[in-house]
Amino acid sequence: MSTTDTGPSTAAYAAVEKAATGLRTLYAPSVLDEAAALLGDLWAAGERHGVTPKEWDWAVSLAGGALEVIASRYTRTPDTERTGEEVFALRHDLIEALTSAEIGLSARTGSRTMTVVDRLPETPRGGYHGDASLVVGIYSNGGWDISMNADGATVVSIAAPATKAGAAEVAALVRAVARGELGNPFRR
Repeated sequence: MSTTDTGPSTAAYAAVEKAATGLRTLYAPSVLDEAAALLGDLWAAGERHGVTPKEWDWAVSLAGGALEVIASRYTRTPDTERTGEEVFALRHDLIEALTSAEIGLSARTGSRTMTVVDRLPETPRGGYHGDASLVVGIYSNGGWDISMNADGATVVSIAAPATKAGAAEVAALVRAVARGELGNPFRR
């Protein structure tokens, strides 16, 4: 049940994915991979002491704990500070990824560190008339998030690296939200 040379075990990944279900956070694939690798290593350590993976979950959800520990590195944390230039560069990377041929969304700079993503017909309804666009934010203290471009909208955290590769992963998650592939993450 430990990690392999090609990544975390299927069982560990499935357990982490299950733990992520229903939470008010969207997780980039790289974050899920890291959490699954950690979980696989914890299971392997337990097995060396005669503890099977199934025995871990009687008291706590080890998969959920592994996910939260790893995700905390990529959500707003006081230990992480980026300059305004770094944040604006990440916003540029995000817009570039969102508007790429692969993702194919219409996106533009919003206020401060926000990126506005035009809604699609299948985008979950939001805002007073149900026609609000999506807004994606990146912050100097490390976090990404997504919400509807409306007053009082629910904000959903996105656990993803604050890197160019992380911006591409965020863009893929935003596309999934815009296409309605994740249901309505604002109503969990």
